[in-house]
Amino acid sequence: MPHQDPVPAPATTRHPGDGVLRLGRIGWAVVGVAAAAVVVYAAVSAISGLAVPLVVAAVLGVLLHPLVDRLERLGLRRGLGSLAVLVALGAVLGVAVWVTADGVVDQSAEITDRLGSGLDTLQQQLAGTTLDLSGVDLSETTSSLAGGVASLFGSVFSSAAAFVVGTFVAVFFLFYVMTDWPRIEEFAARHSSVRGTPGRVVVDEATATLRRYFGALTTSSLVTAVLIGLGAILLDVPLAFSIALVTFVTSYIPYLGAIFSGAFAVLIALGSQGPTSALILLAVILVVQNVVQTLMLTKLSSDQLRLHPIVNLGSTIVGAVLAGLLGAMLSAPVTVIVRDVLGHARARTDDADDGRAGDATTG
Repeated sequence: MPHQDPVPAPATTRHPGDGVLRLGRIGWAVVGVAAAAVVVYAAVSAISGLAVPLVVAAVLGVLLHPLVDRLERLGLRRGLGSLAVLVALGAVLGVAVWVTADGVVDQSAEITDRLGSGLDTLQQQLAGTTLDLSGVDLSETTSSLAGGVASLFGSVFSSAAAFVVGTFVAVFFLFYVMTDWPRIEEFAARHSSVRGTPGRVVVDEATATLRRYFGALTTSSLVTAVLIGLGAILLDVPLAFSIALVTFVTSYIPYLGAIFSGAFAVLIALGSQGPTSALILLAVILVVQNVVQTLMLTKLSSDQLRLHPIVNLGSTIVGAVLAGLLGAMLSAPVTVIVRDVLGHARARTDDADDGRAGDATTG
């Protein structure tokens, strides 16, 4: 039987309108994704009082469950191990709050006196200038400010109540996340496969990304706390260890943490050593927190997460705009997790395309 060459497949003719239809489908897909994102964002915003504590608890559960696993290997049941980890975490936060309050109370009289003398000096120096403050009635200003504070009391009380409820929900949820982590991990793995990539791989990559990021954050926060504590020691400011501890703990809160710890340190320096030492310590804090810590965290997180610094900074800005402080904190690891998932999907698609091309060539 004579050899016959395979009959080539008929060439597919492309209609001039196919490109327009393809662009139209892509456009509608983009519109659909954007609409879904708006709906999800609106829904999350509506229940942010519950969603934020749950997200924080889930992240803490991912970071802390290895401690529960280790306690379980030592013979402690997971429920008791989770309770022990919660008590230790609460003790650390309680010590930080107590140290902060104790330091401010101890120095409150000195702080008040130095602030008063500083305002008097400033008023004397500005006398006769366009910024003369001699005509300002400080008592009247204080009364008006007090009235404004009183009018905000209801909203502050409401916020405090929401904070207490949110904290209770977060602690309750965190306990069960750490206790039932093996089952949660198994459930997530069963429902996280991406085009043939096992769900276990996706879950392991996501948890590793979160741990690497918060490991980098912890390292940069520790260096920042040590540098600011050393600055307080060199300036002979009391409570240097307290200042370092508060700086370290609040470093996990973007923006507001730096403001709070900086104000705490400067007030202690003002009350104990006067305005000169307070200004010097303020300069040290600004340089360390805004230059050293920012560069160090960006470098460490970019190296650990294989994320370009520009993408890291951009994701932080977008996260802050969309989800506030929590979005700014989690933007880098979430970006990496999304990138890894899309990478798995793209790799499987490319493999499938290569397989079809190989079959066509063989045929």
